[in-house]
Amino acid sequence: MTTNYSAGQLMQLAEAGRLSKTEMADLLAPDPRWSFLTACAQVERDFTKSCAAEGQYCLESGCALEGEACLEALLKAGPAFHQACARLWLPIFGDPHNRLE
Repeated sequence: MTTNYSAGQLMQLAEAGRLSKTEMADLLAPDPRWSFLTACAQVERDFTKSCAAEGQYCLESGCALEGEACLEALLKAGPAFHQACARLWLPIFGDPHNRLE
């Protein structure tokens, strides 16, 4: 990912929920990228479980993606989902060795 932002500016954008999971991942070197994506996948499943626990099903019969991640739940979460992933990303990106050059 090519950017005109400094590392500090990118961290502020991420903290505010203004960077997507993909944008954050694209700024990481391959090894830390996979660690981040794996951790963020758990965040996706947690948001899906939370949505289902509140009875906010996309289908009348219930949640079709039990144990998986649901795009609808993530869209409903909005910036909160990006901020949750950013909390995982910030310490990784904070180490210059983990950044894509």
